[in-house]
Amino acid sequence: MYGLYSYPFHIEMEGITIDVTEKNGIYNYIRECCGKKFKTLIAADKGKIHINPVEPVNLPQNITRFLEIDIDRILIAPNTEEKLYLTFPIEIGVFLESGNDIEIVDLFTRTDPKYSLYGTPTDGNIVRYSKSSIYKELPEIDILKEGVLEFNIINNDSSIHSVSKAVFDGYGMKMYYGEDLVSMIAHMKIYQKNNATTEFLNLPILPDMEKSIELYMTRNISVMKKNYMMEWGFD
Repeated sequence: MYGLYSYPFHIEMEGITIDVTEKNGIYNYIRECCGKKFKTLIAADKGKIHINPVEPVNLPQNITRFLEIDIDRILIAPNTEEKLYLTFPIEIGVFLESGNDIEIVDLFTRTDPKYSLYGTPTDGNIVRYSKSSIYKELPEIDILKEGVLEFNIINNDSSIHSVSKAVFDGYGMKMYYGEDLVSMIAHMKIYQKNNATTEFLNLPILPDMEKSIELYMTRNISVMKKNYMMEWGFD
């Protein structure tokens, strides 16, 4: 389903249907997913439609820009680096490219978004919450529901630390997709107890993957800082 389309077109996959049809020079976009339907009109004869996974922090509304992934507690030895694979939920973005501009047309998900609080009620952050198993090799996934995160934990401290969660800034996400995989790469740098940063790398897990359009870029949101300081701990 992911990729670049010239319209009119029809696609149907895993309970998702997208139709773009023409009538009197106007294009009618209709999407159905999970019992919900969305319609809009497109007046752009020579446009293209991009469909790709996007940052999972937008639905059902713009509540937060942060994603928390909880995992089973794992102990990380001092001054070492451990590479793990996790899964994360995705949302699907449909974009119109016309001329030199790209605009979001539709945004939907096959997941059930849940939210939580990281930190204190007064100073903490609302986060999109997800739970993942830990893998040492790339897991098989449903690419219309989830992606794989290559998660590198770097313990720069001289003590053993336990990790059971990671929080990420959605504005820093760099997502890639292929025929059987949606992926991101990120690292967590541990400096001392309850003090770590997370950051995404602009790289695919596998070669020949396509880079997703970043949703916040189409909204003209200026972002200066793309890492996240986990000041309320990671266990």
